[in-house]
Amino acid sequence: MDTSQTFRNRTGNSVIRKIGLLIGVAACGALVTSCGSDDTPTPTPTGTDTATPTPTPTSGVANFDFTADFDATSANTSAIVAYFTPEGGAEFFNDATRINGNSGIEYIATPNSVTIRFPEQSASSVFDEDDLQSNSATERVYQDGDVGLTLELPFTYILRATLETDNQDFTRDTVDGTLRSERVTAFFSTSTDDTDITSSITYTGDPLIVGGEEGVTAPNALSAPQVTFTITPGSDDVISGTITIFETVNGNQVQVADLDFSAIVGENNGFNGTLEDNANDLEGEFAGALAGPNRDEVFITFVAFNADDNRTVLGNFIGD
Repeated sequence: MDTSQTFRNRTGNSVIRKIGLLIGVAACGALVTSCGSDDTPTPTPTGTDTATPTPTPTSGVANFDFTADFDATSANTSAIVAYFTPEGGAEFFNDATRINGNSGIEYIATPNSVTIRFPEQSASSVFDEDDLQSNSATERVYQDGDVGLTLELPFTYILRATLETDNQDFTRDTVDGTLRSERVTAFFSTSTDDTDITSSITYTGDPLIVGGEEGVTAPNALSAPQVTFTITPGSDDVISGTITIFETVNGNQVQVADLDFSAIVGENNGFNGTLEDNANDLEGEFAGALAGPNRDEVFITFVAFNADDNRTVLGNFIGD
């Protein structure tokens, strides 16, 4: 049986989804990278068919102050999740995957505008000051019809961007309805600190979690408590931490995943590894990088899944 499904994004590009098949898992081991500068006025990301990961930048610092202009690119930091609402029914989790390739953003403070593109998009999404719904020092929210953009700055050096597209006509198997998709990516100043790590470094933050069982789990049912990752120095500097994921079922918190992360931090301040949760029958991969001039923050993107029963947990972590 052919389980492929197609929906169209705002620009009309077809995005093929495969129920129960996470097409991005094989690419998850690619190191995430990001950079920023003042001389790249237009985002120019590559597509998802990039043969090799973009090299880790060694220069360029993006200023994520929302009162000033900035532009940045990133590689292998993106993901997409989709939710389906059948006609006359309730919305549920459809599928999710990481997306390899480059993203780009150009932010202009006055008059305010944002141009952003994700790896699988052939055209950028553009928002202007008339689309701005709310703003603060750490968050900007834009809405243009069925398409919305949220820019979040949890700390200082990592910017998370979420592009939501609603009311997309969609047929899941033989059931008509609408699809709501969320593309998520991150931009950051990759750390160029190459000094020896001589004492432990800790990063604390709130994981962003999506997923569940395809066709069953309600939106926003998965969550994870605040977590701390630690770099332990040694002959190899190892970053480690555990993200425990819960699902809200009938008002009760039920543990659905317990993901242990452990990887060697490379000379370029990037890392990647595999995930295995035997108790919950999940496996997956992760990739991450340290950000800021002095390894101030960390970004991690990850996915774990069970292809037999169509369960997926996908997320990212920003810690300071």
